[in-house]
This record gives sequence, C-alpha cells and structure tokens, in this order.
Amino acid sequence: MFSRDNRLYAAWVVALVATLGSLYFSNVKGYQPCVLCWYQRICMYPLALWLGIAALRGDLGVRAYALPLAVLGWGFALFQNLETWGVVETIKACSPSSGAVSCTTPWPVWGSGALASLNTILTIPALSLIAFTLIIALLAWKRPRVI
Repeated sequence: MFSRDNRLYAAWVVALVATLGSLYFSNVKGYQPCVLCWYQRICMYPLALWLGIAALRGDLGVRAYALPLAVLGWGFALFQNLETWGVVETIKACSPSSGAVSCTTPWPVWGSGALASLNTILTIPALSLIAFTLIIALLAWKRPRVI
C-alpha cells in the first residue's frame, strides 16, 4: 500500500520517465514535436523537477502548484488525442501547411517488431495523457488525516 511519501515519489518517477522519454524521442530518435507536444512538455518538465525536490523533502505542499500544472498538461494531451482519434475535426491545433509537424503524425514508438501493433494504440500523445493522468491521480489521492 502506498504511503504519502510513496505517492509523491511515484508521481515524480512518472514525470521523470515522461520527461526523459520525450527527450529520447526528439533528441535520439529525431522525432520532431508538434505544437501541442511542446505545450505538454512545458507542463511536464517542471513537474519532474518540482516533484523530485518535494519527494526528497516530504513536502506535500507541492500539490498546490503541481496539480494545476498537471491538469493543464492533461488538457493539452486530451485535446491532442481527440484530434488523433478524429473526434475533433473542425479545430486543428497543428497545421502541416504552416510548416509545423502535424499533431497526428504516427511516430513508430514501438518499432517495427513484435510490438508494432501498439503503434496505433499507445502513441506518444496517448503516453502523455496516461502520464498526466497518473500524476493527477497520485497527487489527488485522498490522504487519511493524521491526528
């Protein structure tokens, strides 16, 4: 069972993995981030730093400023996934005609081997949405009152 400190550490690990993953995809694999990916990075990168410091200090006060940033990033991730899934068709945040990378570019995250079928399900935007959801859940998880 998670204690208060473990939930904070878990949220930090999720933010750290998401941050390192985005850096790997762009700097090692050469995948160019779209506009919505940049907005999600702007929300995720500080979380990796803030949650790490807060976890080491046992500072649950980090929730006051980390949770709103995680919710904002979750909103960007949700919107990008809605575009990818074809739910949002009238508003396009990323237009390839402007020279920007399309938000719906299907980067081969899982390669071309045995896991290739996951490329259509667990896309980079979906992984971002999962990461923000986990962070929000871990930070918002109701904690028992200590008397």
